[in-house]
Amino acid sequence: MERCTCSKAGSAERTAGATLTQPNDSALVTIDLYPYVGETPPRAFRSWLTPNPLFYVRNHFSEPEIDLTSWSLSVEGSVSTPLSLTSGQIEAMPKHTVPVTLECAGNNRTDLEPAVPGNKFQCGAISTAIWAGVSLRNVLEQAGVGPGATEVLFEGADAGEPEPGYGQTPYLRSLPLEVAMHPDTLLTYEMNGEALAPEHGHPLRLIVPGWYAMSSVKWLRAIRVIDYSFEGFFQTDRYVINSGLRKPDPVTRMLVKSHINEPEHGQALSLGEHLVTGVAWSGSGRISNVEVSDDGGVTWRPARLDGPDHRYAWRQWCFSWTPSKPGHYTLMARAQDELGTWQPLEPDWNALGYAINGVMAVCVSVTG
Repeated sequence: MERCTCSKAGSAERTAGATLTQPNDSALVTIDLYPYVGETPPRAFRSWLTPNPLFYVRNHFSEPEIDLTSWSLSVEGSVSTPLSLTSGQIEAMPKHTVPVTLECAGNNRTDLEPAVPGNKFQCGAISTAIWAGVSLRNVLEQAGVGPGATEVLFEGADAGEPEPGYGQTPYLRSLPLEVAMHPDTLLTYEMNGEALAPEHGHPLRLIVPGWYAMSSVKWLRAIRVIDYSFEGFFQTDRYVINSGLRKPDPVTRMLVKSHINEPEHGQALSLGEHLVTGVAWSGSGRISNVEVSDDGGVTWRPARLDGPDHRYAWRQWCFSWTPSKPGHYTLMARAQDELGTWQPLEPDWNALGYAINGVMAVCVSVTG
């Protein structure tokens, strides 16, 4: 299987101007302006926590202006006691803090061939933060969930026309009741110890650990407990896996995946020992194994898991690599989660470009 995408001259020719082609490490890589979409610069992945200014941003509509003095969160629908909660009332509830990696469902969309529509994400639509707020379960228990409830619907304050002719709609997503009632599903108002910034959902953002981030509704203003399966644009028209071979499947949990931080693609290395590092994650459990290949996936050797080990956050890994001789090498990494699921070599193509988790290839040239 050919994984190298370099020219016949190899990667050495790409290295001379590498510093000129690297993204700005102190700012997001802009993908779109209206609404704003920006990727985390790859070098930020070397930190287990993503600094707030470098945490990727994915907006569906323009960022809403919210007056906190008049803002409240409504909880209604199939509940015994409808609620209207101010930010002060929410912050007075027991605080729950959870490290969570969020990945946009369209991350690595540019890996697919043939190309698909949507934001042209490379590898930076993923970041990790420590989120703090209240357990959604506490709020739902205060409201009293009705006996026939099956889902919980979340509404953001952002709104617009998702595609020509559809009409105006707020951003709406639902969760199965059992996911909404999990104690780690959060209504958050803090991110890495700071108040949520407007671009990340101030004053309140839903965080659904393990799920692709389209479920973590920003600028949350309403929660409705329902007794039916919600069908809306961002639930059934988008965020579905449509391969053209069967009925579309909904996008839910993040698939097992890994990323190589160092060395960088196109880098020139000297002959000798080098440390290959990266991160790996899965929405279905902790990472149990990472393996590295230096021959394009023919053979694999185990890497060492490193750094903090949290249920919903990516895991750092490292691998000591000594190339046997000068030449051109294709490095690859693959991860396995605690359920035994291995990351595939190739991503599954789908028409909207979601849940892309094929292995990453990094080509380097080694000189004597």
